[in-house]
Amino acid sequence: MKSVEKILVSIVINNYNYGRFLREAIDSAFAQTYPNTEVIVVDDGSTDNSREIIRGYGVKIIPVLKENGGQASAFNAGVLASKGQIICFLDADDYYFSEKVSKIVEIFEQYPNAGWIFHNLEDVDIKGFPVELPEKRCLNQFEYVDGRDTILNGKLLKYWFPATSGLCFKRDTIEQILPMPEQFFISGDAFLRLAAIYLSPGILFPEKLAIHRSHGNNFYAFKENLSVERSKLYIKVAYYLRKRFPETQNFTDSLWANSLVQLINYTGLREAINFPEYQAYWKYYPQLIYGLNLTLKVIFTYSKIQGRRILNYRLSRR
Repeated sequence: MKSVEKILVSIVINNYNYGRFLREAIDSAFAQTYPNTEVIVVDDGSTDNSREIIRGYGVKIIPVLKENGGQASAFNAGVLASKGQIICFLDADDYYFSEKVSKIVEIFEQYPNAGWIFHNLEDVDIKGFPVELPEKRCLNQFEYVDGRDTILNGKLLKYWFPATSGLCFKRDTIEQILPMPEQFFISGDAFLRLAAIYLSPGILFPEKLAIHRSHGNNFYAFKENLSVERSKLYIKVAYYLRKRFPETQNFTDSLWANSLVQLINYTGLREAINFPEYQAYWKYYPQLIYGLNLTLKVIFTYSKIQGRRILNYRLSRR
C-alpha cells in the first residue's frame, strides 16, 4: 500500500429512507481527521427527503441515485463508483467517530497482509442513550485472524462480527467479492464478512470507532424472532457463498446444516424445507452419495444440538 495520507479511503454510505439521520452520517464522514477521503452516498430509491439532502452537498460527495434494489445492490453500486484503496461502509442511520479512518489506515499499514478490518460499534437507542449488549456480542481483544484453512476444512467460525458500519476492506479484497448477490435485500454484511474471511487474513479490532443506532426500523438484531431470521439468513449465505466460491463447500455444508437444524427447531420441519435457499442448495448434490452425506451431516448436527439442550436442561434443574 502507499504511504499514510496518500492512501485514498472511500467511505460508502448506503441509504434508504433515512433522511432524518443522513446528514449526521455524511457530516461524520467529512469530520474525519484523516485527510484523503472521498464520500460516496448511495440512495437506494428513497421516497423521503433523502435526495434533497444529498443534492445539498453538491460536488463534495459522489452521489449514486438508483432504484430500490436492497442493501447488496447499494454495496455493489457504491464500490463501483469509488476509487479508494480502502473501502469503509457506513449505514446512513449510523455515524463515525472522527478518528475512525486514521486508525483503520494505520492498522492496515501495520498489517500489510490483512485484507479486512472489523471493529466494534457503540450501540445507542434513538435518543442516543447507550444500549447494553451481552459481552458475547462484541469483540473483546485485538486479533489477527486467518480463517482460510478453517473454512476450507469445513469448521464453523467462533467469532462474533459487527454490523455494516464496522466493516472495512482493502480494495483488492472487496473486488473479489463484488458484485455480490443482490438477493440480500437486507443483511448483506453477513455475506461480505464470510467471503472476506475466506479470501484473506484480517483484523478484529475491539475499539468502538462508530455509533450503531438502534431504532424502530432497523431492529433486526433485537427482533423477537431473531433466531428464525438469523437461521434463514445463514442458509441463504451458505447457498450464495457456495455458488460464488465452490471450494468453500465443506464450510457451507456445515453452515447450511447447522442453520437448517436451528430453523427446524424454531419453526418446524415443513416451514424449514420450504425455504427457497434450502431447496436450491440441494441442487448442488445431484449424485446420491453426496446428498446422503449432507443428510447425515444434518442428522448429526440435530442430534448434537438436541443433546446439548438436554444437558443444559438437566444442569438447570439441579
